[in-house]
Amino acid sequence: MPSDTKTRKPQARTALTRARILTAAATLSRTKALEDITAEAIAKEAGVAKGTLFAHFGDMDGLLSYLLLDHLRQLREAADLDDMTSKDDLADPVGALVKRMMALIAVITESQTMLRVFLENIGATKGHCAPEFIEQLDVLDQKLLAFMEMWRGSPDIRPALRDDRSLEELLDGLIAFLIHSAILYRSHQIQDLNIIYDRLYKHTEAFLVTAPIS
Repeated sequence: MPSDTKTRKPQARTALTRARILTAAATLSRTKALEDITAEAIAKEAGVAKGTLFAHFGDMDGLLSYLLLDHLRQLREAADLDDMTSKDDLADPVGALVKRMMALIAVITESQTMLRVFLENIGATKGHCAPEFIEQLDVLDQKLLAFMEMWRGSPDIRPALRDDRSLEELLDGLIAFLIHSAILYRSHQIQDLNIIYDRLYKHTEAFLVTAPIS
């Protein structure tokens, strides 16, 4: 028992220090752009040495990855409480999907740096995926799949969902639209999220409702 207790104490201190650093980074991000936040500023806010920050997270990208992962977990927790069966969702199934896609876009486009970190962690730029990220995104994907399955199986939800492709193929298309929209926004090709929403809605509607002519 005594050795067990000794093991737990360092682990608890490590978790506490990591939490303080993440809280400090989150606090600074509310008043500054991520690109302007330095390791020194975060360490000072957290009350730790800069070396301690790097010992826990490796580098700033490692820290930002954990910060983004925390945002994704919060989004997932909100999705867990959302059964997507409200009157508004059923009256406008395209809008229901786009609303959830925009929630993810808002998280990953908080800054150009955050979008870059997101793309790196899903394997778009470095060739490998971070399992923790994929776990959260898979849950969000499953919510969209479940909604489309309900949509396809309910004759009362109009317009009808196209039935010439599998739900998984339709989901792949939505993910492509989502990533493209995020890139358009953060590359400043489109600077208004309302325009991003309208564009995403039109593309999603055309893709899910209107089957292409063979």
